[in-house]
Amino acid sequence: GQVMLLLAKETNGAGVSTTSSSIGGRMSYGLSRHFKFVSELGVSQYKPEGGATARLTKLTLAPTLSIDSSFWSRPELRFYVTTAKWNAAAGNVTGNPAFNGKTSGTSAGAQVEWWF
Repeated sequence: GQVMLLLAKETNGAGVSTTSSSIGGRMSYGLSRHFKFVSELGVSQYKPEGGATARLTKLTLAPTLSIDSSFWSRPELRFYVTTAKWNAAAGNVTGNPAFNGKTSGTSAGAQVEWWF
């Protein structure tokens, strides 16, 4: 597994500061030599000075084919489903017009990760 924590405070050219934080983790469990189950959970938020706090929470589940069952082994082929919830202050975090006015969504797909 792996855990990540990020804390930041930035100021733009107009002098407006934004504070942000993210915490999340990934767990990988080898079910056999070439098959893993990977999951991720994360929460992110940001707050511009004088603005509302935007928050996003996401969960991903991914059955994974790999050359080995260890956490760092690559290449991997993942089939994933991600579900996310966000508050109104976050707006349309996807950029997809289908999510305008919504505060949750689910997506699915496939992903290859290959290091060399």
